[in-house]
Amino acid sequence: MAAFSAGAAVMLVPRPAAVQAQQAPCSGTVLQLAVMEKGESTIDRFRFSLAVSGEGNSERAALDQLKQRISLLRQRTSSLIQGRLTVPPPTSYKRGGSEARPQRYVANTGASGELTRSDYNLFLETVGGLPGVRLQGMTSMANEDAEQRLQQRLLAAALRRGQEEAKAIATTIGASNVRLLSIQRNDSVRGPRPVPMAARSSASGFDPAEAPNPEATVRMQLKYCLS
Repeated sequence: MAAFSAGAAVMLVPRPAAVQAQQAPCSGTVLQLAVMEKGESTIDRFRFSLAVSGEGNSERAALDQLKQRISLLRQRTSSLIQGRLTVPPPTSYKRGGSEARPQRYVANTGASGELTRSDYNLFLETVGGLPGVRLQGMTSMANEDAEQRLQQRLLAAALRRGQEEAKAIATTIGASNVRLLSIQRNDSVRGPRPVPMAARSSASGFDPAEAPNPEATVRMQLKYCLS
């Protein structure tokens, strides 16, 4: 069962001099409402982001070490991730160059992919033991069908809330009829949520149930005619 939270803002505006083409004429008061509904889905999988680096006395040596570490990462995680590991082109730079700090070259890249709930703990333990590999982020992902159903429930809830708010205001101003004129849906903020990097492991390891659930938000501008 998804958890919902909601909010609404109200604006009463005078009857417009010209009616928009998509709206029926209003013989009473035009009411504008900003409605928001938020809910959560259950975790289906995780998406991870890693930083991988290599060092050497030359740029070639740093890139060679980086290549070896990416190869080891692929070997150790091939049975844990879904699909393929995505690795962007590397970058390199040199640091140091003084008597106190000899010149070194550093090569960096990243790696990202997805894994199931069941491989969550083993993946974290595996990448934590690899040289030059650092976990940058982990986000919880919802099942696409479940996320779509949640969006539909949030949309219906937002429309119900808007209708209830409009009826309550109509009663307050002495209007008896409430008619929806238009709906403007803003972009939804949906899907993954970052897993806190400071999450502690228990005696049995990292627990995927302790990660935050994916969430979705629906925002709409509703316009009513109160007469």
